[in-house]
Amino acid sequence: MAGTTLSGLLQCQFFPLDSSLQTQLQTLSQTRLPRARGELASTDLVRRHAGVLGLSACILSSPYAVPDWMPQILMNLSDHLNDPQPIELTVKTTLSEFRRTRHDNWQEHRQRFTDDRLPVLTDLPVSPCYYA
Repeated sequence: MAGTTLSGLLQCQFFPLDSSLQTQLQTLSQTRLPRARGELASTDLVRRHAGVLGLSACILSSPYAVPDWMPQILMNLSDHLNDPQPIELTVKTTLSEFRRTRHDNWQEHRQRFTDDRLPVLTDLPVSPCYYA
């Protein structure tokens, strides 16, 4: 619910989606996850998931559009596809929603991605939504 709320606040421009917010979310999403189980690992997982939820909220705050900042955030999110749950589910849900909402105008939106980023985005193992 926190990600959905943040997405709504960003969409209605309650506060700006500037580079400092993106940097802070990116830093949170890069929190290292230690191999050991325990309280520290749990705290680090929560911090990392918070960053991924924030990046996801940024993507979902601009439905049907691809602003200049979005390709980089999508690439950052794709780095978390192999993270432990619930992070992996958050990333897959976000990427699936991204594809669903931009499917109709994909030929126009794909021009916003560089030649390096486009294959990464199209090769992501995200199930298509058959109900869209």
